Amino acid sequence: MEVTDRVHVVALGWEVARIVDPLFELKADKVVLIGPLSDAWLAGFEEEMMADLEGMDRLESELRRANLYDFDSAVQAFSQAVKDHEGDDVFVNVSTGTSLAAIAGMMAAQTADATPFYVRPGFEDDTSVPEDPVVLEAGEITELPVFELEGPSTEQLRVLAHLHGKESATKKELIQFAEAKELPFIANTEAKSDEGRYRLLESHVIDPLTAGDYVSVEKVGRKKEVYLEQRGIDALAAFPLDSETLKTVEGDAVNGRSNPTTPSREATYSSQHYESPETE
Repeated sequence: MEVTDRVHVVALGWEVARIVDPLFELKADKVVLIGPLSDAWLAGFEEEMMADLEGMDRLESELRRANLYDFDSAVQAFSQAVKDHEGDDVFVNVSTGTSLAAIAGMMAAQTADATPFYVRPGFEDDTSVPEDPVVLEAGEITELPVFELEGPSTEQLRVLAHLHGKESATKKELIQFAEAKELPFIANTEAKSDEGRYRLLESHVIDPLTAGDYVSVEKVGRKKEVYLEQRGIDALAAFPLDSETLKTVEGDAVNGRSNPTTPSREATYSSQHYESPETE
C-alpha cells in the first residue's frame, strides 16, 4: 500500500502563525514555502521560522522562489509545487503572502487535486486594529486575466436548489420537478417512456452531479434517494443563480433553513476530500 504525504504549499508574507500552526493542526509531513526572489524581502522572524522548520525531524521543508507581486510568476510557482507532489495529499494555504499569491494558490488548487484552505487571523478583540494603513504607498496597476469557473449547469443548479432544505428526493420526484419547471433536458426531448426520462435525468443531472460530489444517491428499499451534499450547498453559494433558482433558495431561508446565497458559516478547512458514495 502506497503511503502518501500531506504537503502544504504556502507563500511567505511577513507572517508566522498562519503558516506554522496549520502544519501541526493538519499533521503535515512537508511544507513548500514560496518565498520572494531576494532575501532582502525576508523579515528576520521569517528567517528564524524557516530555520526552525528545517531543523524539525518529522517535517520536511523546501523553499522555492517567485515574484509574489507578479501574477504569472506566482501562478507558475504554486502550480509547479502542486504538480511536483501530485501523488501526495496537497493542501494550499492561501492565507498569507500577497493577494496575487492567494489568487495564484486558489488557481493551482482548482486545476489539480489539491485542497485550498484559509486561516483567519486570531484576533480576540479590537486592540489589534492598526492605527495606520498597512500599505502606505500604491504601486503599479496590473490587470488580471479572467477565468471562468466550471460548475454545475443552470438546470443542475435548479435541481440542487430543489433539493436544498429537503432530506432527499427520489428520481421520480426529480423528473416530476423537471417537467413542472420545463427544464431543458426534459422539455426538449422526444422521449415519451419513463425509462427514457430516467436515462435523461441520469445523464444530464444525476451522473455529473454525483461525479462532482454535489449529490449522492443511495438505495432505500426499492427506490433510489438523491441527497444534497455539502459541496452542492457550496455550489449554490458560489455560482450565479437565475431568478427562479434564487427564489427557491431564499424561500428555504424564510422557512428557517440555511441560505447558501448569503453564507454565514466561517471559512474552514478539512483534512479530507469529499468522498461520494457509490451508486448502483
